[in-house]
Amino acid sequence: MRKFKVAKQTILYTSLLTLICTLVISLMSSVELTGNGLELGFSGLGAVVGMALGIFLSGLIFKDKPEYVLASFAAAAPLMYGLSKTGCLLAGCCHGKPYSGPFAIVNHGIHSGSFFPAQLVDMAVFIILHIIALILILKMENKLKAVYILIAIALPVRFATEYLRYTNTGILDKGQIKVLVAGAISVGIVVLWKRLLKVNNR
Repeated sequence: MRKFKVAKQTILYTSLLTLICTLVISLMSSVELTGNGLELGFSGLGAVVGMALGIFLSGLIFKDKPEYVLASFAAAAPLMYGLSKTGCLLAGCCHGKPYSGPFAIVNHGIHSGSFFPAQLVDMAVFIILHIIALILILKMENKLKAVYILIAIALPVRFATEYLRYTNTGILDKGQIKVLVAGAISVGIVVLWKRLLKVNNR
């Protein structure tokens, strides 16, 4: 955002607003009522929706180069997701299907077993996607178009990586339905954001 000469105040408040929205939506979307009571965690898909909502609100409040703010967050999002999978790797959650071939990850404790390295694949794929995003955002003049291209790449990739997880049992699993729902909500927020900003700029 500094590269695009967005005001420091806008950067600070947008970052804070987006952080709050990301945490709240991520936590809310992972709440489950189980036999042991309420279970709470962090949802990567919920975080994406929260980030989109934070950017949307920021654009409406500050109106300071909103397309550059959106593009900056869109470029950073794959890196954030890729790095966050380090936590999944260390905790042993979100692991792959049972597997004992090359690069298999052996977990001990709650998630014990030998599994396909799904977390490492997620990390590698989304860090590469971050590099692609940077190229698109920096090279393309139409930043909104670059964001749409990035969404068009990221959604199918995130959908496909669900097939590697141990929770996936069919052609269209619960995790993939969540990806489609989160993707639709995020795209809807971006489209609404664009229309409202056009109205406000008239």
